[in-house]
Amino acid sequence: MSIEIIDTHCHLDMEEFDNDRKDVIKRSKEGGVVNIIIPSTVKEDFLKEKSLCEEYAGYLYYLVGVHPHEAKMCTNEAYDEALKHLSDSSCRGIGEIGLDYYYEHSERKIQKEVFNNFLDMALDNNVSVSIHSRDAADDTADILSSKKGLKGVIHCFSGEEKLLKVGLDLGLYFGIGGVVTFKNSMLRKNIKQVPIEFMVFETDAPYLAPNPKRGKRNEPLYIKYTAKELSELLGMDEEYLFNKTYTNAKTVFGID
Repeated sequence: MSIEIIDTHCHLDMEEFDNDRKDVIKRSKEGGVVNIIIPSTVKEDFLKEKSLCEEYAGYLYYLVGVHPHEAKMCTNEAYDEALKHLSDSSCRGIGEIGLDYYYEHSERKIQKEVFNNFLDMALDNNVSVSIHSRDAADDTADILSSKKGLKGVIHCFSGEEKLLKVGLDLGLYFGIGGVVTFKNSMLRKNIKQVPIEFMVFETDAPYLAPNPKRGKRNEPLYIKYTAKELSELLGMDEEYLFNKTYTNAKTVFGID
């Protein structure tokens, strides 16, 4: 089976990959991963990711944004820097941005403000977003519902019905990762509600490795385990699944 995979959300710039990043990329290429998209979590990520993408031009792409954990640290300078990077040929949009009420490292009011600001930046510049939502599905859905014309991915989708409805109404895609292989995950119960036309694969590496690699450092090549499990859950041919999600990822992030 010949496959082409795009990992739409992989923190390849993080220190967990500092010792063997080249090897991880080599394995990924050999295993059919044709592109990897690296999301930012803080302003300080931007230049590091840009440099990495220049080293692997045409293979790696990056996003600029501030993670909800770090929303309290988001300044006007961060917005200005993000805006500058959007014109870079390797930058494919804004992310990861959103809401996280599980840890609530930043106050909810601040998270919402930063989220809204980045969403408006994406709309103003016609770029895609990567959206983080953890234990905040209702507020995320409410904010998104007012952003007509938005494009992008609801990253690490967990299966919440309200968020699914709003996402589909907007034409957003849903990032499917290792969580779908976790036996007690809500996503396993609700995955059939997500149309294949709006699915993309992701890892969120180094986090959330799928079974049978759960507990280990995740990496792009492990999408094959997620795909195998997903094809069984959906009763769908695995090659067809790879082909559809590959095309979807190219569409949403504008990859030629």
